[in-house]
Amino acid sequence: MQQLVLLFFAGVRRHKDGGVKMGFLWLAYQLVDYTTTYALGNLAISSAPHEHQLVAFWAPFLLLHLGGPDNITAYSLEDNKLWERHFLTLVAQVLGAGYVLYKHVSDHGTLFVTGAVFMMGVGAVKFWERTWSLRQASFSIIRESVKTEAPARCIFFLEYETPPCGFKGDTAQEEELFKRHAHALFHVCKSAMVDSSIDDDGSNTRSNHGDLGQVLEGFKKQDTKYKWMLMEIELSLMYDILYTKAAMVHTWFGYCIRIVSVLTVSTSLLLFWFSVKAGYSRVDVVITYALFGGALLLEIISLLGALLSTWTFAFLCSTQWSGLRHAALCSGRWNRLRRVVISLHRLAYITRVADYFRLSRRWHGTMGQCNMLDMCTRRGTTRPLRGIWARMLGSSVWTVNIPDTVKEHVVGYINSINEDGSINTLGVIRKNWGQVALERHDFKVEEAHLGAEVQEAIVIWHIATDILLVKLEKLRTKDTESVVGAIKAISHYLMFLLVERPAMLPGLAQIKLYQRTEKTLSDEWKGVVDELAPTLSSSWIYTIYTVVMELHGGGASSNSRIHRREQLAKRLLNHQPKLDKFGIKSRVRFGISLAEKLLTREGKKKDSLRIVLDVWTDILVYVANRCSRESHAKQLSIGGEFTTLIWLMTEHCHQASYRPTS
Repeated sequence: MQQLVLLFFAGVRRHKDGGVKMGFLWLAYQLVDYTTTYALGNLAISSAPHEHQLVAFWAPFLLLHLGGPDNITAYSLEDNKLWERHFLTLVAQVLGAGYVLYKHVSDHGTLFVTGAVFMMGVGAVKFWERTWSLRQASFSIIRESVKTEAPARCIFFLEYETPPCGFKGDTAQEEELFKRHAHALFHVCKSAMVDSSIDDDGSNTRSNHGDLGQVLEGFKKQDTKYKWMLMEIELSLMYDILYTKAAMVHTWFGYCIRIVSVLTVSTSLLLFWFSVKAGYSRVDVVITYALFGGALLLEIISLLGALLSTWTFAFLCSTQWSGLRHAALCSGRWNRLRRVVISLHRLAYITRVADYFRLSRRWHGTMGQCNMLDMCTRRGTTRPLRGIWARMLGSSVWTVNIPDTVKEHVVGYINSINEDGSINTLGVIRKNWGQVALERHDFKVEEAHLGAEVQEAIVIWHIATDILLVKLEKLRTKDTESVVGAIKAISHYLMFLLVERPAMLPGLAQIKLYQRTEKTLSDEWKGVVDELAPTLSSSWIYTIYTVVMELHGGGASSNSRIHRREQLAKRLLNHQPKLDKFGIKSRVRFGISLAEKLLTREGKKKDSLRIVLDVWTDILVYVANRCSRESHAKQLSIGGEFTTLIWLMTEHCHQASYRPTS
């Protein structure tokens, strides 16, 4: 049962909304080692009656059980770092299983013993493969592989043109095209993830890896939608390297293991079939056949999954055996087999089975949102809404689909900073957050309150943005609607990262700064409540009033919550909090001061919205570029973040435009 849960539900980790399935997956992953250790321990110390001695034959199946399916090895990135501990467990478990076989099986017939030894060998190898996959997924090993392995040479077998009539909703066929393109560029993703240059010898990347250079040129010419989808698929491949057996499976050794294991399990089954089973419990015999059947089925699935995966496409493209490449790819044999898989995927999408088991490699396409003013106005006079009220009203954090305007603007901005030299030869943004955007608009950097850390800039600009958008509400037109939507989405997303994903932000943590600012805004909101309705100044009365209003409207975009945020923004502009001797309220004052400067500029040039959008985009790209690679990798195990896509997009655009000098 644990193997089935791992096999079918491992795909939910590519998405954020795993829910109950994620809980089952975590439980099954944790119980595999414990149940196997417990079972082997019992078999080693117990003395079963003769009719139940067949139970000892199940020890090799326990080792096979520890090997696990191919689609999950590590649950978290830390598991890869602990591969040596897993290796010690491997030695102990194999020795334990060997002792059980020696103790209970050695006095049986030759066929019986031979079958047991065969299964013991398969179980030990599969368990070793899982442990070695953990080692191969460590950053140091990946970094070494980047230096020694050449990129996949797929250019000859790639198609860049979509069908004349498009894909017409054929998600399976569309994903197939992008999977192959992603494999062709995956060397860029892998080297970026471990912070390793793809041209360590200092010579031209294109002269070393001509195919990679041609694919990068093709990438550069594609539209925004193509680029984002390609980044999504590449990150799913990176997930395979870090959290599955992909790095081991798709090698000569990995393919051979799967072929030999199917043959060995089949042989062991036949040996058991012909062995003498007189005197054994009928139930034990039936269970043993069931174990053989399950093991053989899982090994066949593993073999077919390996041979028909797009990883095999990349392997065949790069193999030095030109005869094999010609027989499989040039002749079209492998493509014909792959079309069967595509048809099965297409059927899964039609029947919605793909949604349940998360077969798609597409990213979830959402971004978290959090508004500081919204959080503070959801309070009573002194306490935040918690417990039953919080459950009734929902969280102050929500998600939205990423607007196309944001994606297009981010790509355009990345291209512009590549062209003007704002990114150095290592792919790192040269200047601090927001500076490039401010200089382009002739806005004085020292007046922009960018702070000592990027977290401080996010807090100040978040407050200023809310105030600015409230004051400009009546001046907005249909032309600026998409710009305002993009500004809100990015501002709320970066605040979400600050509150919920602080590890995804570079620099020192600023939790104290956020808490102080939140306290200041809450105090200001208390003043709004006292002015509007002094009779509601009692905390519990106002809490009930808030509950009723939000239940009536509902959601972060409800009229009641938006109205309260606007009221607080107006109060901040008209009633600046007094600065105490500790400067606790200074960030709110900086935000108000910045909003006033932007409003003054708006009255003269009417470009404040464009400034704010460019600054937020600059901060977003900076955060993505400067976030630690390990944080990006960790986030992949729970669905990934938009900043990881942006970071990878920046790396690809940089590699596509970078021309090293001789």
